[in-house]
Amino acid sequence: MIEPLPRHEDEWAYYESEPLFDYVCQVSDETVLDINPDGSIASTTPHLQPYLFATDYLDGKINLKKIEKDLYESSEIQNTLKAFGLDSSKFWYLCLYIKWRVDHISETAFNFPVSTKNQLNSLITELEKISPEFKGDRFITKVPAKLTFKVEGGKTITIEDGHTLTTICAAIEYLMEQYDLDLLSPKHCGFSETEKFKLSIRNKMYLFYQYLDLFIRPFHAKGSRYVSKDKSLLISRMLYIFDLCDNPELMTDKIAGGKRKNILKGYFSKYKHPKFHHY
Repeated sequence: MIEPLPRHEDEWAYYESEPLFDYVCQVSDETVLDINPDGSIASTTPHLQPYLFATDYLDGKINLKKIEKDLYESSEIQNTLKAFGLDSSKFWYLCLYIKWRVDHISETAFNFPVSTKNQLNSLITELEKISPEFKGDRFITKVPAKLTFKVEGGKTITIEDGHTLTTICAAIEYLMEQYDLDLLSPKHCGFSETEKFKLSIRNKMYLFYQYLDLFIRPFHAKGSRYVSKDKSLLISRMLYIFDLCDNPELMTDKIAGGKRKNILKGYFSKYKHPKFHHY
């Protein structure tokens, strides 16, 4: 039922003239950005993602063993796609592309190192709130404050003396004036294990949902009332079919007694997507 994807010698062919990639290229254009190590957006090559996906797919580098192709080709799913006016083969490659893209994001997700300069500026801002005044031979603060420091396994040191806190603030300001402490410059952006960001199953589900919802949103279903026309349920079923989640309840919107239940809503009702970078 799924049309086989032909191999093209010209890498632009997948983007410009391959009809099976109509949906893939539409989503790729709207969602893929290249990120430089310093966080800026690099120039994008629109054909690159469809080409890389096609190459991995045709070279057998995409694991299809856990993808429920039989469920995808079931009459229930196919009737829903037909109701939305969606081409089954194009939609298959779209979902597979999004799955491939989410897996890639999961492998490359990272957080930039925390800027030393930003942290020290935040500390200075807080220390200045103690409003120090010089009286006699020392600084006196109007607002009580304390600074706590602890090395793992060591003892806790707490500083509450206003003169000492003011001296620390002045020393940090002097140091920042003398040296460039901004560790966000590209030369400091080498990645380590501690900077990698591990995506949870729910993070991956949300990314898949976000990309597929962006594509499906303009479509409106027509046809028999016995065919599901629920966009949320369609995405929910694709999450299960394409192995983003192994919960079979995603395939249905009903529970005991015939009451409707949006399973997908339960996953994302209080969900907050974390901030991270990826390639």
